[in-house]
Amino acid sequence: MNTAIHICGYNYAKVGTINIPKIGVNYSIVKGETGTLEETEALLKMTPCEFWGYGINEVGNYCIAGHNYRNSKFFSKVPTLVNGDIIEITGNGETVQYAVYDKFNVNPKDNSCTSQLTDGKREITLITCTDDSSERVIVKAREVK
Repeated sequence: MNTAIHICGYNYAKVGTINIPKIGVNYSIVKGETGTLEETEALLKMTPCEFWGYGINEVGNYCIAGHNYRNSKFFSKVPTLVNGDIIEITGNGETVQYAVYDKFNVNPKDNSCTSQLTDGKREITLITCTDDSSERVIVKAREVK
């Protein structure tokens, strides 16, 4: 992990950036040191966070969680994305473009969207809440070649 930064009582590292031009998203992606629920909740108040996956821009499903504050902050507009929209992830020395191919809602306890079965492809999953916080909005995207 990169050099740790200390804030809110936790150490974290910036692992990359997420840029979604269509909805004005351009934020750092951070990873906490311990991965505890308390740490993740504190870091999510600052920026989107690495949730699950082998590593940014690696083969597999890299999952990023971000709050929906029902405004223009963080992942609030992610639920408006549609198939074909472009998401750019920068990390590990490269920028990779991903195109949205699916969007659906799940129960908050359903983690099936984090599956690493990607048939050898690079994928990302964005995770946020519905406006009423009763479900999670899942946006799936694959690398554009």
